[in-house]
Amino acid sequence: MILFPNMNKYNELLNIPIENGSDVPLCVNCPYIIAYGYQRVVIGQRGPYVEFNKNQIIDDKLYIPKNQLYRLSDPKVYYIEFRTIDCGVKVYYQMRSVAYADYKIGYFYISPSDLYKIDGFSCMMLDEDFEETAKEFFDFDIKS
Repeated sequence: MILFPNMNKYNELLNIPIENGSDVPLCVNCPYIIAYGYQRVVIGQRGPYVEFNKNQIIDDKLYIPKNQLYRLSDPKVYYIEFRTIDCGVKVYYQMRSVAYADYKIGYFYISPSDLYKIDGFSCMMLDEDFEETAKEFFDFDIKS
């Protein structure tokens, strides 16, 4: 779901469908699957995030960093931060609604730039693929 019209350009960067990813296994940059399918890609003011329900995410691949344990007992937090065990990829578990994106309470979120399809292709264009799209997105030339 695209909440902000100026975020439409993220569609061009994504290598996965915005919706209906129920049968798409996804990996992190380590050689293991982190989820079997996803709900949708949410595009808000802070960019795109892939949404997973509790049955899709493989939770035994996750842990809560020590410096984030306070979130478990703080009623004011918006999310619980997890990390993947082998490579430390950030995974959010949404606890409260936010104004800048259509995140659902009780769902997990991972940046598509941290995810790969089972065939090894990134779910979002990588840096080496990004220059041409960045020129169009920002409407100016990138200088090296």
